[in-house]
Parts: sequence; C-alpha cells; structure tokens
Amino acid sequence: MAKKRTRTWYINKLFDKAKKYVKERDNYICQYSGKKVSGSNCHCSHVLNRGTHSYAALDPFNMKTLSSYYHLHWWHKDVLHSSLWFRQKFPDRYDYLMILSQEKKKIPTSALEQLHENTKADGSDYAEQYFLTLEDLNG
Repeated sequence: MAKKRTRTWYINKLFDKAKKYVKERDNYICQYSGKKVSGSNCHCSHVLNRGTHSYAALDPFNMKTLSSYYHLHWWHKDVLHSSLWFRQKFPDRYDYLMILSQEKKKIPTSALEQLHENTKADGSDYAEQYFLTLEDLNG
C-alpha cells in the first residue's frame, strides 16, 4: 500500500521544482544586478512572501532569481525600493500578483498531488503544468 503524502510534502517537492524552473528561466542571472549566480549564491526569492501569501508560494510569476546578497540584504531589508524596482522591471507580473493577492485562492491538496505527478523532476515543465492546473481548477 502506497504511503499517503501530506500537503506539506507536496508543497516542498513542488517548491523544489519551481525553484529549478525559475533559476533556468532567469538563466541563473541575478535579476537585480544582472550578474551570473550559482550554487549557494543563487537564491530563488518570492515577491509575495510565503508566510503571508502561502497561496502564491508555488506560482512561478511570484519568484525571481537573486544573488544571496541582494536577496537577504536588499530585497528583505529595503522593501519599498525593491517593490518599486520589481514593478518597473516586471510590470505584467506585478499587475498579475496584485490581482492574485486579492483572490487568495488555495490550491487543493489533490491538485498539488496531480501537479507533482505531471511535472518533471528537473522542473523544466513546471510553469506550463502549474498554469494548466490553475486552468483546470478555474474551469
């Protein structure tokens, strides 16, 4: 008999895939400095934080690649200026996230399970499968 997985297990596995996808999408370039990043210097940073906005934690539009320095010492410390920067650099994503922050739609665990099963381990198809899952949920 297969072990029943928890919601948290699926979220953690999907977050790993999402991070891989985002770093590839951004070509391992810090979106603020424009410099190549790798290893522990390559962070996948949320726009809407995971704690307050858990419904957006797995959304690839809610993530960007930053160096560890800019993630920890700029993004989290200078919220006003970093938010203005994000709005100017990614206006469509900013507008999308503003709408998403009002909707606060939670993805059911069964949909997370399906998303995990439908995505490749390397995360290369993560965004495509994520948005297909949302389409299925929204009818």
